[in-house]
Amino acid sequence: MNHILRRHLMAGAIGAAVTVSMPLVAAAQNASTIVIAQAADAYSMDPAKHSAFPTANILFQIYDGLVTQNEKGEIAPALATSWSNPDPLTWRFKLREGVKFHNDEVFNAAAVKYTFDRALDPNFKAPYYSRISQIKAVNVVDDYTIDIKTAKPFPTMLLSLYEASFPALIVPPTYTAQSNGADLGAKPVGTGPYRFVEWKKDERVVLEANPDYWGGKPAITKVIFRPIKETRTRIAELKSEGVDIAVDVPPEDIASLEGGDTKVVSVPSEFLYFLAFDTTRDTPLKDKRVRQAINYAVDVNAIQEALLNGMGTRIALTLPSNAFGYDAAWKPYPYDPTKAKALLAEAGYPNGFTIPLMTRKGRYMKDSEIVEATAGFLSKVGIKANIQYLEPGVWGQVSEKKGREGITFPGWSGRDPNLVWAPLLHTGEYQSYYSNPDLDKLLDAGAATIDPAERKSIYTKAAAIIKDDAPHLPMVQPPLIYGLDKKLSWTPRADGMIDLRKAHY
Repeated sequence: MNHILRRHLMAGAIGAAVTVSMPLVAAAQNASTIVIAQAADAYSMDPAKHSAFPTANILFQIYDGLVTQNEKGEIAPALATSWSNPDPLTWRFKLREGVKFHNDEVFNAAAVKYTFDRALDPNFKAPYYSRISQIKAVNVVDDYTIDIKTAKPFPTMLLSLYEASFPALIVPPTYTAQSNGADLGAKPVGTGPYRFVEWKKDERVVLEANPDYWGGKPAITKVIFRPIKETRTRIAELKSEGVDIAVDVPPEDIASLEGGDTKVVSVPSEFLYFLAFDTTRDTPLKDKRVRQAINYAVDVNAIQEALLNGMGTRIALTLPSNAFGYDAAWKPYPYDPTKAKALLAEAGYPNGFTIPLMTRKGRYMKDSEIVEATAGFLSKVGIKANIQYLEPGVWGQVSEKKGREGITFPGWSGRDPNLVWAPLLHTGEYQSYYSNPDLDKLLDAGAATIDPAERKSIYTKAAAIIKDDAPHLPMVQPPLIYGLDKKLSWTPRADGMIDLRKAHY
């Protein structure tokens, strides 16, 4: 099966046409400029108004959070210099003094309170509200001290303020409030290492180094993000010196980029490839047996071998293998199409059914190929998956309206079940299309328990429910593979966030 699948998919790749666009901006290979090619443009320049990593990659250069990540993947100070717990329901942060926003507004405790009050307002509807939803109040102690209050102990506070917590990036109160966020969404102002210059929709975002950055002026003076949807075009642009960093290089292209003027850097990711099932609408997916059948029907190992050259880590549940609580003893559903057909017949679908499969194309490495291979396996047990490729902006709009129907390939990351299972599976959460009161109780308990051993016990019980109820088809934790200009010194991060603060030639 692996050989047949690989041969079929590779034949399609070889026959695909390559369209190389001319650079729209100053050429790459300039020691003062970095051009980054990623699959999608920004959705909004307001950090609290999106849920997309391509957008976050841009905004992470403009804004700072209270905490960040160091080279070892550990939580480190950013706009907060230190933190403590005066009591189990309080996180006290000491803030960095002498910092200004790009428009010269002063960064202080009032700015932090404004940022969180805004994102926590239920009428604001921040897409990543779940990351900070346990925060009940942010109180100003003095100009450079804040207390973040929680109703229950919040063991993952620091991770929640950092990992994909886009609404926790600090915004300037006066500038943001003067147009109810409209100006911020078009012309962002932060405290970060780069200032906004230009956003030409679907063409480029241009940033310039902030000479007054509290962390020191970046070595690269100009950063340009170009949305280039097609993988082959991104690689062609890298080879022709049109870009300096190309994201999501396919494994089969690594050899061709090693040597000459380009190189490849790769790190194990914290991302998750999986299928999510909408159990909120009246479709066959409401039946657990159907969801289990889909898990049996798809040969994930064959897909991983054929499309990722065996790279990445097969996951048994929708949780990174390096996350808290992940148990290496967990086993995924085995590939068993006979069992899948039997379960479908038992559920009342002996001849299968038709279901939408909603995704984006080019958002993740090999995403469309993985989705199409998955649909092929489903067809063998009688399930016809109608693939719908949505543009990034449309995907965002559909998501805001809770409109992801049928099966989706959404992607996610997070190093703790509270950052993965809570937003994806807890009843009523923005990203959740599933409800199980027993699981909700466990997720609530895990989110409010400090003791690591007790938390692990809680999440082991949660894992048993998730495995049996099959709200997802867990697939692979893929690698992150980037093509670079050979002279560029830049280290990627496992969370997939592009951080250019220390990049240099």
